[in-house]
Amino acid sequence: MANLHKLTVQEAMNASGPGGVWTINTAAVIASNADTTDTVHTDVSGASQLGLYASTEMYFSFSDTNAGTADGVDITTVGNHLILSANTLTFITVPRGLGSTIYFNILSTTTTTGTCRLIEV
Repeated sequence: MANLHKLTVQEAMNASGPGGVWTINTAAVIASNADTTDTVHTDVSGASQLGLYASTEMYFSFSDTNAGTADGVDITTVGNHLILSANTLTFITVPRGLGSTIYFNILSTTTTTGTCRLIEV
């Protein structure tokens, strides 16, 4: 194992070891926020990281279920969900503390629809 304290930030990030399998998912529709039930739930239980590229700005969250608003999973525009900028390649670590099944939830920040390209690593 490399002594990460002797490396630059870039070297330390690359010394963390090999990545996982590169799995390309079908591009998900980022639905209009006109109805919160339009939230898209993708099972990402097998991934440790997600590579994301969205064509429109979107809200996102993680959950342990794909149930609707009764369980607080569907994204609401008044919630405190994080936002991913449009046309930006981003890698996000999948939170493992949620349980064995993990869903990635997305919804457009406006009534504009788009697509989200999703790679599981």
